[in-house]
Amino acid sequence: QLAVTRQTINRIEQQAQIPSAFFKQVLPVHPPMPHTLPFRDAARNKVWLAIVSDSKVDANLLANIDMLQPDPAHRGAAMASHFRPFWLTAEQEEWDGLWKRNCFKVWKRSDLAADDRVFTSRYVYKLKRDAISGKVSRFKARLIVQGFKMQQDVDYNDTFSPTPGSTATRTIISIATAEDLELHSVDFTQAFIQADRLPEGVNGRFFISPPPGSPHANTSGIVYEVLRPLYGVPSSPRALHKTLDCYFKSEGFTNAGFEESVWRRPADAKYAADIIISCHVDDSLIACSSLLVMRKFKSALLQRFTGTDEGPVTQYLGCQLIRDRPNRTSQLVQTAYTERLLRTFDMWDEVHTVATPMIPGTRLVKADCPATPSPTLQRRYRSIVGSIGYLVQMTRCDMAFAYGQLSLFLHNPGPVHMAAAERALAYVRGTHDQGLSYCDPGAENRNVLTGWVDSDF
Repeated sequence: QLAVTRQTINRIEQQAQIPSAFFKQVLPVHPPMPHTLPFRDAARNKVWLAIVSDSKVDANLLANIDMLQPDPAHRGAAMASHFRPFWLTAEQEEWDGLWKRNCFKVWKRSDLAADDRVFTSRYVYKLKRDAISGKVSRFKARLIVQGFKMQQDVDYNDTFSPTPGSTATRTIISIATAEDLELHSVDFTQAFIQADRLPEGVNGRFFISPPPGSPHANTSGIVYEVLRPLYGVPSSPRALHKTLDCYFKSEGFTNAGFEESVWRRPADAKYAADIIISCHVDDSLIACSSLLVMRKFKSALLQRFTGTDEGPVTQYLGCQLIRDRPNRTSQLVQTAYTERLLRTFDMWDEVHTVATPMIPGTRLVKADCPATPSPTLQRRYRSIVGSIGYLVQMTRCDMAFAYGQLSLFLHNPGPVHMAAAERALAYVRGTHDQGLSYCDPGAENRNVLTGWVDSDF
C-alpha cells in the first residue's frame, strides 16, 4: 500500500497543471470541488480528494475537521485517519533517513552480552502546520526509543540541555528590526541523529527491537544497536546541544550572556559582519547585517549539518513574522494558531467578544471549587488554559494576568472558573490577529535599556 501510494503521489506531481474542472468530472466529491482544503501542498490536496471522494459527508466539513485534527496518539490512530497514506510515507522517510545515516547496527539477540539492555521503540506523529494559513504543511513521524524504561546512571548520565527562551527569540527579532539586519532560518533534518553520541549505557551501548517499517520488523531474534542519539533517549537533547556548541565555538562564536543556546561572532577576516544565531533544537534563527556573509555562513553550516535553508524568516516556532524593512517595523503574531485554538473549543463562530480578558475587579477564589471534581470540565479547562499559556509565552503578554489566575485552579476547576476561561477565549476571539509590534526607536536609543517596575514592588 505504501509503494502504491508513493507511486501515485509521484505520478501526480509529474503531471502538468490540471484545471480544476478536471476534478469536477473525474472525482465524485460532495460537493464537486470544496472551497476549503486541508493542505498547503497542491499534490497532497489531490490525493486527499481522492481518499474522501467516496464519503457522503460534505468535503468542506471533512476538510475543516482534518485541519483541526490533533496529532495521532498512536500508530493505530494514524492508520485509521484520512491521512494514512501520508503517515506511511512519513514513516518510510524517517526510516530511510535513519538507515542512510548509519544509526543502527544489526545484531543477533543470541550474540548479546548477558547485561546488554534492549528497549522497545515506536513512532510519534506530528502534524506541522503553516503559521500563516494554519494548513498542514508537513507530516513528521519520529522513531523514538521508549526512554521512560531507561535508568539514570545506568543507561544515561546527564540530561540537562539548555534551549533559548521566548525572550531570547523576541530580543533577536527586536534587534534585527531596529538595525535592519538580515534574519534567516535553517532547519536541521533529523537533528538528534546528527549529534555525536555521548559515551554512556551498559557496555557503552544499548539496543532496540526492530520498529514497524524496518527490514527486520517481522524477523525474530534480531535487534539493532543504536549508534546515534535517538529521540526518546533522555540524554539526546544534551548530545545535540554539545555538538552544536562545539561546532560554533570552533568557528569563533561565544555564548551571548547567560543564554547557552544563543551564540554571537564578531566580524573578522573570515566573516565581515557580526553573526547571531539561536538554536531551538532543530530550528535556528540567524541575524546578520550582510546578506553575503549570511549566505556564506549558511553554506558552511549546511556542509556540517544536513538541513534546509529556509531563507528569510516568515514563521518561527509557530509564529508568523511580518517585516516592513523600509520602515524598520515587525509584527510577531499567532493568527493561524489562535484560529485553530478557538475552533477547537467552539469559540470561533457566533461568539460575543469582550474588551478585557477578565471582568475588571474580580478575582477567582478557591471557594468556587466543587466538592467533587468533574473530569469532563477539568479536561476542557486544562486544555484551554494550556493553549492560552503558549499564546502568553510567545506573543500575548496582555493575557498574562488572566493566565496566571486561571492556572491556580487546574487541580479542581468549577463552573465559575470555566466561565472565566471561556471569557478569556472570547477576548482572544476579538483580538485574534493581534500580537507584538517592534520598531526602530532611533539611533540614539537602540542600545539603551529601559525598565519598568511596579509601584509597590
